Amino acid sequence: MAGVNPQAITDQNKQLGIRWFDEVWNKGRREVIHEMLTKDCIIHDGAVKFRGPEEFARFHDGLQAAFTNFKMNPIVSLAEGDLISIYWSAESIHRETGKAVRVTGITVARVKDGKFVEAWQSWDKIGLMAQVPGVKLA
Repeated sequence: MAGVNPQAITDQNKQLGIRWFDEVWNKGRREVIHEMLTKDCIIHDGAVKFRGPEEFARFHDGLQAAFTNFKMNPIVSLAEGDLISIYWSAESIHRETGKAVRVTGITVARVKDGKFVEAWQSWDKIGLMAQVPGVKLA
């Protein structure tokens, strides 16, 4: 019986992370959030925690309401075991002002059975607020 190839699994996990940015943000496919997060997934976003896909979907909805034309660019992706890490940049347009904005961030996620079970993200919220003073985030 052939063993599981650890490199193949880490490559699949990296592709899952890249798919997340493309499907959820670039294409705005909210339903993918429910496909890719386990029902008890926790996403740590600084001091805020999103528990489960529906809480994260509300965060997604808030950003989609405030910004349009998302372009998420995975810059560096790494994987080891069940963890992935992606350094990314995001560009979008603030709907109210029409101003183009750009931020960068890092996401680390733990994957189990092809879904995210926990994630930690750190992104430049201060930089975003400097580009669009008064912007409301979730």
